[in-house]
Amino acid sequence: MGIRHDEVRNWRTAVEQGAFGVWDLNPPLELVHYSPRWKAHLGFPHPDRPDSTAFWRCRVHPEDLEPMMLTLRAHFDGFTDTYEQRFRLRSNGSGYRCVLARGRVVQRDHRGNVQRMLGTMVDLTVRPFTPYQDRSLGEHQPIGAMGCTPFHALLGSGRAETAAHEPLPDDDTEQLLDQLAEILAVSFRQATMVP
Repeated sequence: MGIRHDEVRNWRTAVEQGAFGVWDLNPPLELVHYSPRWKAHLGFPHPDRPDSTAFWRCRVHPEDLEPMMLTLRAHFDGFTDTYEQRFRLRSNGSGYRCVLARGRVVQRDHRGNVQRMLGTMVDLTVRPFTPYQDRSLGEHQPIGAMGCTPFHALLGSGRAETAAHEPLPDDDTEQLLDQLAEILAVSFRQATMVP
């Protein structure tokens, strides 16, 4: 397919401005890394660090958690080509935000178990965001805990933290971008629509 550099530049700008978030999930380690600007948009400190998946699961509205997990499991098990789910996510400072998450498994082990999933998240909430008070939240992992370069860093966002990671060769970055091009493009269009 081949990703054009202007597309990557547009996605990078949208990620850096917080128009949509990029997430990178490592199921075996139960860690997820959100793009720093997105995590700050939701009001959380330590935007450069990955968090446990339990920390984020407990923030999904109780009525939305089971449908979200069932949709994720269906994608993990290969019943769907992509993951897409709308749910309420509790931010740190402005209550629940209605978000739309999209993603795709990009790496499995020799047994077919999911090793890595990448995706995007768009805030669909109309009301403005209220920033958080600086306070410690949840268990935070060191920056290098994911064991790979976070996806948002591959887009060129969050350069300060990439020093802690071994950069992937350009071919690997291009392959990941190709796998997620459609999801990134749809999320970018949705995040940059003028109301």
